[in-house]
Amino acid sequence: MSNSRTLFRSITDEVLEQVMLVSVALNGSEIDTSREAEMIRLVESAGGVVVHRIGQRRNRPDGGYFIGKGKAEEIAAMAESMDLTTVVFDHNLSPGQVNRLEELTKCKVIDRTELILAIFAVQARTPQAKLRIELAQIGYMLPRLSGMWHHLDRLGAGIGTRGPGETQLEVDRRRARTRMVSIEKKLAAIDSGAKVRHSRREEMFSVALAGYTNAGKSTLLNRLCQADVRSEDRLFATLDTTSRRLELPGGGSVIVSDTVGFIEKLPKSLLSSFRSTLDVVREADLILLVADAADSDRLSRVAIVVDTLGKIDAGSIDRVTVWNKCDLPESSGNGTLSVSALTGEGIDGLVDLIRTKRREALAWCTLKINICTGDLEYWIRTNSIVDSFVRNENTGAVEVVCGLYRGLNHLKKRLARERPGWSVVPMSAQGQVERGTS
Repeated sequence: MSNSRTLFRSITDEVLEQVMLVSVALNGSEIDTSREAEMIRLVESAGGVVVHRIGQRRNRPDGGYFIGKGKAEEIAAMAESMDLTTVVFDHNLSPGQVNRLEELTKCKVIDRTELILAIFAVQARTPQAKLRIELAQIGYMLPRLSGMWHHLDRLGAGIGTRGPGETQLEVDRRRARTRMVSIEKKLAAIDSGAKVRHSRREEMFSVALAGYTNAGKSTLLNRLCQADVRSEDRLFATLDTTSRRLELPGGGSVIVSDTVGFIEKLPKSLLSSFRSTLDVVREADLILLVADAADSDRLSRVAIVVDTLGKIDAGSIDRVTVWNKCDLPESSGNGTLSVSALTGEGIDGLVDLIRTKRREALAWCTLKINICTGDLEYWIRTNSIVDSFVRNENTGAVEVVCGLYRGLNHLKKRLARERPGWSVVPMSAQGQVERGTS
């Protein structure tokens, strides 16, 4: 293997790359077979295939190789005998550990974070997603650049310490930082346009689909909204936010949005790069936590999603767990809300729940207006759910029971502008009447 390394590494080739998977159990625990199975799927999603697995139990990571040196030598011998060139670890490694392992094994060594970044790079379809992935990759690789030129570096001071290795290292670092600034400017412009589009829908009730990767969020969006967004049975098939309108029974509509799935130890660089994409989750009125009812680790993965929601400041938003894939024989009921996005089972109940949550989030009141113009009636119907609208044909006065999208103050400002005689009775305080201009 060449000693020098490119800025970005990827294990995606036209031919599936054969990989050795190294699983390490820390603190004296046993090898987690579920975690190992997930790593195999991650490798497959990135374009590789695991042809050999090896594990080690340790009380704590080795500072030099993460695993013991003896185990590293065993991996090197095994990789040579099997003619393998790629070794994947199920933990994150330091730049020094990667460098030492690559030097010893003569193989490309990829840790969990870099593997996930590689998958995101493969799955990125839109220019926005590709920019965000590139930004995350640069941020991850920047502190690791020194290892790419270790064969030209010199340690210590004096003659020979300033050579082509150090020069190329500084050039790469400068180029990487310049590229990061350029990407951040482009993403800022994209995000600015997205905020303008979002502001046009801010009065609509917003539902965000969140969950562990491959829980079926995109399929659920398609089922709910009769959409045709891309959905695949693979990890991280969705990277961009997709929003569709859901028409509710009895009138009215909400916005349902699907975005990137979560995973255990989701790289911080990805959370940072996709922070604006995840705004749709942070700004939602309701989060549907979509969980795979057929997953043997469903409870722990729900806990991971809840933890990740807290990390992106979405932990306090009203949340309901939706157990998807209830049509599969291995599924297990973990709650009252079970659905199958594939067959449609339980979807009506989910829509009813969304409708109920939407009604609960509104500011309900009884509104009486002495004179209601056509423009004012249009405003009321546009900015609220109207349960009843009764007009006195003799006087022109109206009595309306409605739920306001943006609260009573929004209504009062609109009424004050026209200055009609009015009264408002909040539904939560029936006896307290607020009076406007007579």
